[in-house]
Amino acid sequence: MRGIIFSILASSFTLGVLAQEPVITKLTFEEAVKIGLEKNVTLNTQKNQLEVTQAQKLSTVGGYLPGFNVTGNLNHQSGQQQNQGTGELEDLDTDYAGYQINGSYTIFNGLSRYNSLRSADKLVSAQTYQVKRSSQDVIFNVATQYLQVLLDQQLLRIALENYNAQNALLEKIKASYEVGARAVTDVYAQDAIVRGLDVTAIRARNTLENDKSILAQILQLDPSQSFEAVYPTFTQHYEEYKSVSLDSLIQIALQNRPDLQQMQHQVEANKFSMRSATGRFMPSVSLFANYGSFYYSLLEGDFQNQMRTRNPSTTYGVNFTIPIFSQFQNKFQKTQTRILYENSVLNNQNIEKTVKLDVQRAYNNYVNAIEGYNSSLIQFQSGELALQTQQESYLLGITDQAALAQSNQVFVLAASSKAQAEVTLLFQKVLLEYALGIIREESFTSN
Repeated sequence: MRGIIFSILASSFTLGVLAQEPVITKLTFEEAVKIGLEKNVTLNTQKNQLEVTQAQKLSTVGGYLPGFNVTGNLNHQSGQQQNQGTGELEDLDTDYAGYQINGSYTIFNGLSRYNSLRSADKLVSAQTYQVKRSSQDVIFNVATQYLQVLLDQQLLRIALENYNAQNALLEKIKASYEVGARAVTDVYAQDAIVRGLDVTAIRARNTLENDKSILAQILQLDPSQSFEAVYPTFTQHYEEYKSVSLDSLIQIALQNRPDLQQMQHQVEANKFSMRSATGRFMPSVSLFANYGSFYYSLLEGDFQNQMRTRNPSTTYGVNFTIPIFSQFQNKFQKTQTRILYENSVLNNQNIEKTVKLDVQRAYNNYVNAIEGYNSSLIQFQSGELALQTQQESYLLGITDQAALAQSNQVFVLAASSKAQAEVTLLFQKVLLEYALGIIREESFTSN
């Protein structure tokens, strides 16, 4: 009976452990980009701001339309008040009801209305490009961090494989020592190497977890959900841009970079805003018309008679406004908009230079990544062959422990370089297209 109870408890404990073991989700790069574009806070904020600028443009369009409003009033008053019929103060109970329809239309206001509309239109275009660049920023940030996680996974795999291989070699050295074929110092030296590789693997795992948490934050993922980055399956034609000259790539970037186009439209918007402020120094002309009626209980006639026949009134005319002195408010607004325009011109020039430098750096990295990957393949093959030769020679007693340790070090460095070059090359076209401003979600389709 006691054995049966123990078996049941042991089974329950095992099932509990299995139930609590985290489920690792496979996260592809395409899914990461899609999630990032859906959940990124900055991108969604910019989309909301685009809605605001569109509403602002609609508001300026309304400046070309007449304005209408209706006002009404209904009240009852008890106590001493002026009798509207006799003009005397009396203790009365009165009822009053009235309404008025007002309309106005601006004919001319120093071209402020025109320039405000042009400014609002340019702001919408600028914000549209801002949203586009924010989308590209998301793809770039996801790609950069996804690349880092992939690299971390590769380095951890290399560290574990190297640890297992050296640990297996340690067992062989122990076996040789037990039969008197090896000195005990060889066992200690190999054991030290294995312990060092164990520490390297632990650090690689910690680095991987930290970088995965950063990627999870970018994607707004649940921190409790474990995932593994999957090696991308989309095809990259690595040589596509290698034959294109740097000057041609710069021209492509100048035509396509959304942040540059956004600033160019911002410059135009600020220019029209400055002209709109200048219109405050000019006269304005507007038309107006008012129609209304009222009912007062102390006047002759019933409610319908007073409202429709006795009390209706119509007023219309023209308003002229000539600014003479505005306590320097108009001057301040003109100066403020002028400085805003001049600063945006400086920012535009700076962004244009930045675009050229971005393309130059990305292109150089792109070319170097191709060359570095080819070199890393040769380095890895040489390191792997050297390690195999040294291991065989060591087991045969031809070489010593120091030579074996050095060969292992060279191999690990070569394997790490190959992994880094491979992952970097995989995304180098992504980084170059980000610098050119032509990166988009459709670029990443699985084959």
